[in-house]
Amino acid sequence: MQSRKILWLFIGCLFFKFILFDLDWSLNTTFSSFSFPQTYLTKFLLASLLAVPFLYIRSRWYLITVGTLIDLLLIVNLMYFRTYYTSIPWDSYFLAGNLSDFTASVFDSLRWSDLGFPLLTVLFLVLTRKQNLKVTLKEQRRKSLRLLAGCICVPLLALGGIIAYYGGYKKTYEALLTDYQTCGTPIYTIFGSLYYEHVQDKIEYTPQIKKEIEDWLSKHPRRQPLPFQIEARDNCIIILAESFESWVLEKSVEGKEITPNLNRMLKEENVLYAPYVQTQVKGSRSIDGQLLLHTGLLPINYGAYSARFPHHTYYSIDKAFKEKYEGGGTCCMTVDKKVVWNVAIVAQDFGYDKLLDKPYFVLDEKTGPRHRLGDVSFLRQCGEKLATEELFPTGGHTLVQCVTYSGHSPFIIPEESKRISFSDKLPERLRNYMVVANYTDYAIGQFITFLRSQKKFENTMIVITGDHEGFGLTRKPLYEHALGKDIISPERFTPLIVLNSPVHLRYEKVMGQVDLYPTLLDLLGADDYPWRGLGESILSSGKKAFAISPQMEIIGDTVGVSTAEIQHAKDAWRVSDLIISCDYFAHGRTGDKK
Repeated sequence: MQSRKILWLFIGCLFFKFILFDLDWSLNTTFSSFSFPQTYLTKFLLASLLAVPFLYIRSRWYLITVGTLIDLLLIVNLMYFRTYYTSIPWDSYFLAGNLSDFTASVFDSLRWSDLGFPLLTVLFLVLTRKQNLKVTLKEQRRKSLRLLAGCICVPLLALGGIIAYYGGYKKTYEALLTDYQTCGTPIYTIFGSLYYEHVQDKIEYTPQIKKEIEDWLSKHPRRQPLPFQIEARDNCIIILAESFESWVLEKSVEGKEITPNLNRMLKEENVLYAPYVQTQVKGSRSIDGQLLLHTGLLPINYGAYSARFPHHTYYSIDKAFKEKYEGGGTCCMTVDKKVVWNVAIVAQDFGYDKLLDKPYFVLDEKTGPRHRLGDVSFLRQCGEKLATEELFPTGGHTLVQCVTYSGHSPFIIPEESKRISFSDKLPERLRNYMVVANYTDYAIGQFITFLRSQKKFENTMIVITGDHEGFGLTRKPLYEHALGKDIISPERFTPLIVLNSPVHLRYEKVMGQVDLYPTLLDLLGADDYPWRGLGESILSSGKKAFAISPQMEIIGDTVGVSTAEIQHAKDAWRVSDLIISCDYFAHGRTGDKK
């Protein structure tokens, strides 16, 4: 009887751990998952399965070990969710070595509520501390095993019936992605999400998938001729600023301009400025930002495309540039190592001629949680490299991307690097972000000043944008703060700024990151490139003023937009996932010129 009591306490403890995980997850999304019977069936089934070995191992250490491992698994997935809005993809577990570079960001994702998981383990140990764990008679063990078999078979059959009714696990899970975008993990547990990801990996290019992709592409608006002539620049420099959001621009807080350098540039002639670019990255964050910008594709459903699908075929800004200017060169410069997010593979897939990573720069200014090269020194060294004829030849054609780092969460830079300060009346995280944004603004200002001092850069277009938003689930409490609500934006917008642009434009409507690619194609004069992406250029007169977030939210103005157009934009996420996972372009498809 004592052993049986321990068994049920153990099952109950695990069950409530899974429920606690769902509660924490749902606090920041939706409680819809609790209305599905699968939510309770999966948790009871999993807890019962984990209890089976106890009948044979008969050791308190087994209970402690399993309970602790479950605690760790649930906590790290909640930490990941608070930034990436999804559970940890399978491939990312094998990239855990990169966490040594993100230690501060990891701890920044912890919450006091996470203590609930180990406390449940402690409570279980207290309740069972006097229980006898000696080996029981075979008859007693058989009774416990029969009970466990019932606890496993009943929910298993119920789950099987539900899943079969809806057409199988894959279809059942995918139905959630349409109406309950974030409910897959709380309903089917972390293990269920991993299994769905495994099923996704097995997608092969078939006539049905080909038809689905090309049906969507055939309905996508075709590019209309622009009402003006584009006088494309010979060169392009892209500054992809870490976690840089739009609301800091043209804003003063406590009488201090956050971004005085960029504010000044926005008033110049030949500037294109779009402040409302809805960020559309998913779990892979920065590398998803590069996918959106360089290929016009949306992130895949699960995991990092650079890890799951290396060496797939892409059309890109870089390849379009080299096709337009035969003999032109492309380069990417970053403070990170090549192994982070498989950047070395991305460089090959996108068509970079050169990738200059961490070893190519002198670490003379450390900033951020990883003590990476600060933006001021990084962009200064980028300027020095670009001043060489080898990397940026005079009279040639060059496209360069510079990926900054200092804006990485938790937004900490050394005291000597700070150029602005704010009172303690404001939330600390908000203050830190504005200080870092001011620092990045200064770095960009110094970089632009240097470029303009060199005659060889006169015919160079400079693109400045952020790779993604910066706050994740911490945005809401900052916006709800008495002072924060007048400062931070409730939306996840990053800016698009183009200096020395062939088109002068202030675009005040909402656009998506996926729209950056076709817009840059137009600005580069590469309008005849066969792949126009899944978005639309903001230079197109028919561009609709809304975007679909990774959580399937409709952001922007949908007045005059049909239900079919909204659904078409939502369907783009699945189509993009199919294009990437099935290596669609390797089959010689470009989806027609649009």
